[in-house]
Amino acid sequence: MSTLSETSSRSSLRVGQAILALAAIAMLIALYLVFMVVPNERMMGPVQRIFYFHVGGAFACYCSVAVMLIAGLWYLATRSSRADAVQEAASEVGLVFCTIVLVSGMIWAKAAWNIAFSWREPRLVSFLCLWLIFVGVAMLRRFGDRERIGAHSAVLAILGAITVPVVVYSVKFLSHVGQLHPVVVENRGLKDPMFQTAFLYCSLTLVLLQFVFIWLRYRVACVESDINNRG
Repeated sequence: MSTLSETSSRSSLRVGQAILALAAIAMLIALYLVFMVVPNERMMGPVQRIFYFHVGGAFACYCSVAVMLIAGLWYLATRSSRADAVQEAASEVGLVFCTIVLVSGMIWAKAAWNIAFSWREPRLVSFLCLWLIFVGVAMLRRFGDRERIGAHSAVLAILGAITVPVVVYSVKFLSHVGQLHPVVVENRGLKDPMFQTAFLYCSLTLVLLQFVFIWLRYRVACVESDINNRG
């Protein structure tokens, strides 16, 4: 039985290494497209290249929220330790991508609007709230009551899922409230075909990379659980 378990672990490790290597190659291609192939945007210049990672990172972040929500509902229904492990993995990966989006957005804002953050801008404020939810989950995982962490994390995942539509649609429905964000994709602002290709490729790459990280973090959580059970 032990031999079978070790063989399975080695096989999973090899699969994980192969997937991570492919994800790394895909990311290198994305970097090459953005910095070596795509031309400078006419108005923004070189700083516009942040757009591909900023928006793609946001898509990845929203996918992490979706995984957290599904795992959270799964946990509330079954109290499964595996569901809790998926929640933990998605929350950690989501926090990373949410931070990337927040920081890159402030860099973009400083260059485009000469202000890194505005409390009157609905999307900036609502996205900051989403980031704080991720931080709250991280703090809960670190300092919370072990017996209630799964349920409390699930509640925060539901709150995060409710926040995402507010972030996405704030540009459309709160356009009169100090709105600075442009609606680039919906308004077909990417005129050059290379802009569109790089945007699509980078977005897909970051979303896939996010799922790879969640899967790897979940596997780590499973290994840690097995070690604790044996101890």
